[in-house]
Amino acid sequence: MGPVADLSVMVNGGSLARNSNEEIPQETAEDAASYLFDLLVAARRLAVTRRHKFLAYLIGMAAEEARLLTQGRSAVRSGPSKAAG
Repeated sequence: MGPVADLSVMVNGGSLARNSNEEIPQETAEDAASYLFDLLVAARRLAVTRRHKFLAYLIGMAAEEARLLTQGRSAVRSGPSKAAG
């Protein structure tokens, strides 16, 4: 079983996995971020196990952003950006 199949089993076999035909319940932004954080942690573990260092790093950055979002914060400033000049 390859890495993609492993991830598919972890995601689709989990209690939080959703059927594509199933309606996604309305949840808070923090709930969605928490769900994504859990998925990203599992994906990062798989990337580390398979020695995909850069991919593990990128997923880790996404996981950190999801963690911040669970707290109602973000590493990205919200609001309009100012154009240079």
